[in-house]
Amino acid sequence: MNFDFTLTKFSKLCSAVAQHYPTLTLAEYFSGKELPARFAIMRHDVDRRAASSLNTARIERELGMRTTYYFRMNNSVFRPELIKEIKGMGHEVGYHYEVLGKANGDHRKAIELFEDELSEFRKVCDVKTICMHGNPLSKFGDRDLWKAYDFRDFGIIGEAYLSSGKDIAYFSDTGRSWNSKNNMRDFMPGRGIESSASNTDEMIELINSNVINRLYILTHPERWGNGMDWGFNYMIDFTLNTGKKMLMAVRR
Repeated sequence: MNFDFTLTKFSKLCSAVAQHYPTLTLAEYFSGKELPARFAIMRHDVDRRAASSLNTARIERELGMRTTYYFRMNNSVFRPELIKEIKGMGHEVGYHYEVLGKANGDHRKAIELFEDELSEFRKVCDVKTICMHGNPLSKFGDRDLWKAYDFRDFGIIGEAYLSSGKDIAYFSDTGRSWNSKNNMRDFMPGRGIESSASNTDEMIELINSNVINRLYILTHPERWGNGMDWGFNYMIDFTLNTGKKMLMAVRR
């Protein structure tokens, strides 16, 4: 059986990216400086099991890649020493905010919480970019917070979804499939699914084909593992995907 979403497969994916593209962090992408004609962005949303991010970060470091990691603010994910270690590998670390959901849709409370949590992150490392956490169980989409406020007022230069240009090809492992139609919030606003791959091998083939000039890949480190860890991740994803399908059916 050809298992997907293993660390071995992740290493092959990164090797393909490193062979064909220079990598940019989100902070570099949003910096306003002239961008190369060809580049890849590797973004990682650390939603749970923070230690998994060390495995992916080390693989990338060995390949000379600099990528971006977004951490949620909760007891199981916000681990300052781990965050410092990943930052020390040369990767960017940003804030994976979910404050509008935490504030039950109250924008004033949400922006106060955003400022407080951002301050806690900045005690650990400099944070220049942010990324919404798309909690499928919440009826509130955190991107909506910026309809009432401006993240630039907090020294943030870009939001991983809202600030990205339309000239990039975006791929996500959400739903354990690249650009799955079951995604509830993991999409670029104003754009549909541009292209997809049914598995990571197809993603690698697409990268090796050199047909994409500006590539943006999102992964979730806890999804990628070996051995029993892989089986545990598979069962979690299966359960979550089943729940998402039910929610999507109810909300239609």
